[in-house]
Amino acid sequence: MLSFPVGGRAQTAFNFITPFTFSLAFAPVLYADAAGYYADEGVAMNLQAGKGAALAAQMTIAKQMDSGRTGGTNYIVSRINNDAPLTSIATIAQMSPFYVLSSTANPVKTIADLEGRTVGMATLGGSMEGTLDLMMTGAGASPEKVEKVKVADSAASFALIEAGRAGAFIGNTSSMVIASAAREDVAVMPIDDGMPGQVYVARPDQIAENPEKFVSFLRATHRAASEIVGAEDLLPILKTIGEKHDVTGIKNADTAQKDLRANAQNWASKGEENILRNIPEVWERAVGLLSGAKLIDKTVPAAELYTNDLLDQALKA
Repeated sequence: MLSFPVGGRAQTAFNFITPFTFSLAFAPVLYADAAGYYADEGVAMNLQAGKGAALAAQMTIAKQMDSGRTGGTNYIVSRINNDAPLTSIATIAQMSPFYVLSSTANPVKTIADLEGRTVGMATLGGSMEGTLDLMMTGAGASPEKVEKVKVADSAASFALIEAGRAGAFIGNTSSMVIASAAREDVAVMPIDDGMPGQVYVARPDQIAENPEKFVSFLRATHRAASEIVGAEDLLPILKTIGEKHDVTGIKNADTAQKDLRANAQNWASKGEENILRNIPEVWERAVGLLSGAKLIDKTVPAAELYTNDLLDQALKA
């Protein structure tokens, strides 16, 4: 589909969906859009905020989106167990972006501490629940002994813990930073499940139809992510994002900078040279972990689950 901007240059439409309401966790695509990097690549970007990682993947499968962001665990399980017609074209969060938030009065110190508790999360059946199940199984604990409830992935959901309605809350980096900045009684436990944290997925048949569109998308997104990672002063970047997009927590400059910095550290956690790259060793370990936890029906070669070809083309000089 082509659109024609004022300048007369034909641009290729690209539809991308985030798993949740816009937050600074999704800054690579938000900044690339607001700064005009997609337009520079001839891409007319349409960004949509989703209602869960699983839905983001489903809309991509249904060809309503060209690409979507979803959890690495969620994607691998869906691809192997359900033959989902998707592939990972990039890993944006190299490690899990999720944290377990609890009260300092009754803190969660290990994943096994969640047994017998009510745990809030943004979606049921999505990447947060998949991460929780994998971690608990790996620790010898039972996911069935957790009462999982759906809550908004925002700092406000911490109030459920305070009110005694939830024993813990699983939030992303942004909600963790905002909650920790707002109050002193938040206990934070990082989650490191050994999986690719968050990935961009697309349909192989749609990639084959127009690979250059995906190359252009990744080139602009990589440009934005790299700029954020290397920036000493994040305020100009936050200002650019905020001028175009309504983003949770962006109006509080101090918290927003901490939020964006924490997310950027995840994107570059395997080295700045690996920003957006699907790292083979991580994917091989992920398949082994999921197989050992009996969360996937069979073991497949990890290299069948992703491609770095598009990113390699995007980064060619």
